[in-house]
Amino acid sequence: MTSSLNLDQMPPDQLRTFAAQLMSKVDTMDRKIHRDQTIIEQLPHEIAILKRHRLAKRSEQISPEQGNLLDDLFNTDLEAIDAELKALRPAPAPEEKCQQPKRAPLPPQFPRTVIHHKPENTQCTCGCQLQRIGEDISEKLDYTPGVFTVEQHVRGKWACRQCKTLIQAPVAA
Repeated sequence: MTSSLNLDQMPPDQLRTFAAQLMSKVDTMDRKIHRDQTIIEQLPHEIAILKRHRLAKRSEQISPEQGNLLDDLFNTDLEAIDAELKALRPAPAPEEKCQQPKRAPLPPQFPRTVIHHKPENTQCTCGCQLQRIGEDISEKLDYTPGVFTVEQHVRGKWACRQCKTLIQAPVAA
């Protein structure tokens, strides 16, 4: 308040309005103090509960029903935070589809040299004859001055029907 105010020289109407203003300020301050005191009184109780929940022996801990009450509060807080984050986060960019390899197959008009790679032995360790079940084909472009050629490496897959083993010639370095 201003100290230069002289209450003796004020008319009664001004004194009444001034008193009403002071009373309203006192009421708001009382409400604020009361609210702060209730919060201050609740905090030690909440701290004690949380300490007991976190640090107590198993027999003295909070029952699962009581723990669920705290979980509900945490879940609502987490949901509110997630909603705020989603509101602040920009819209995600559309995902690009996986692209096919850009390497085109070698042109069919180039002359091709086929090289077959077979395992050293077509006899299985169990004594059965290995049977051909497929092949892997890889192509390599070769250039001799003036001529392009393609080396086609065919590596057969051999399997034993008895012991289910698969044998294939190794890839050349």
